Amino acid sequence: MEWTRVSIGEKKGDVPQIPTLPESSGLDTDALSSHQRFMSSIGHMTEVIDNHEKSTKRVLIPGVEALGGFDSIRSFQDGVSAIGAESIGNGLEILLSKSIMGEVLLQKMAVESGQAIRLVVPEKFGGNVESFMLPFGATVDEAFWDGNRLKITFNY
Repeated sequence: MEWTRVSIGEKKGDVPQIPTLPESSGLDTDALSSHQRFMSSIGHMTEVIDNHEKSTKRVLIPGVEALGGFDSIRSFQDGVSAIGAESIGNGLEILLSKSIMGEVLLQKMAVESGQAIRLVVPEKFGGNVESFMLPFGATVDEAFWDGNRLKITFNY
């Protein structure tokens, strides 16, 4: 049993397009162009992130909450309350700041009693991690941003 990352997309049609500027370099460049060039050339970061995850990975030991054990996985109702989510028809809706959209991490894991999800939301001093079970028979279908709301839909 291992946590696997859930890709968080964006609602189609509501995403403002960033204008692309002509390629420039040196002192003739602007911040947006430099940032776009930097972000498009960081393939090596995948390896760095993977190595970081491996070195900081918590081992699931039953009953040891401090180590991310099974006791730290809340019930669906407790998890929804803890993160301030709203239960919508076939999923959840969580209000979050747009400034942290790229830093939010959603993971899922199959356990004996169903599927659990873990939501990691960065904050100024460390962040917030909540792990909870999905309703019986539910699995994560998709996750996407709709404005400043993270929507997670379920399959039953």
